[in-house]
Amino acid sequence: MKKRYLVYLDNGNNYLPPNSNSVLRSLRSLLQNYNHAEVRDIRISSYFIEIDVSTHDNTSLSANDHDFFGPINMLGSLIRLEELNEVADFLSREDAVMSSVFLFNMERYWKSHEVLESVWKDSKGQTKSLLNGLILLDAAYVHFQKGENGIFFSILNRSLEKFKDYSEYFYNINMKFLLEDINKIINTKSVSIIKIHLK
Repeated sequence: MKKRYLVYLDNGNNYLPPNSNSVLRSLRSLLQNYNHAEVRDIRISSYFIEIDVSTHDNTSLSANDHDFFGPINMLGSLIRLEELNEVADFLSREDAVMSSVFLFNMERYWKSHEVLESVWKDSKGQTKSLLNGLILLDAAYVHFQKGENGIFFSILNRSLEKFKDYSEYFYNINMKFLLEDINKIINTKSVSIIKIHLK
């Protein structure tokens, strides 16, 4: 059975999201002789390169695996290696939302999306709609990190629909500030990294 990992390299070479395709090609080239895993995708943040990796045949990936990490060190040094599991260990929906806010503000949008999906499925009504809006916000920024700005704006507009007419606090998230930031990006057609503010 395959295992999945997120590998975080520092972004000391100052790669930008538009560089993601060339960095992905470089990674695959550097690892062309490595037979135990494949690079599925990458996302570039201000601080790190997030690499989505699948291993073959139940192989585990270890930070001590020099055959994997040796070649890719030229792109950045290892910050974190995280095995992906189902996110099901939150005590409450509020815990999941607060964790996702932390992840979002650290530009770990893909992981934030995963955390929210774990509680969105069992939600109802306005809560479900607002969680879906946050998931779409994460998804928009995942595409931004891949240099896909057209998709970013399309998904960002969809997230705004889920937040429409809601300017109160949602699990301590200041929705007024969030809506202002999203509207500014859409109106100026200029991508910028935002933070989610709490009470």
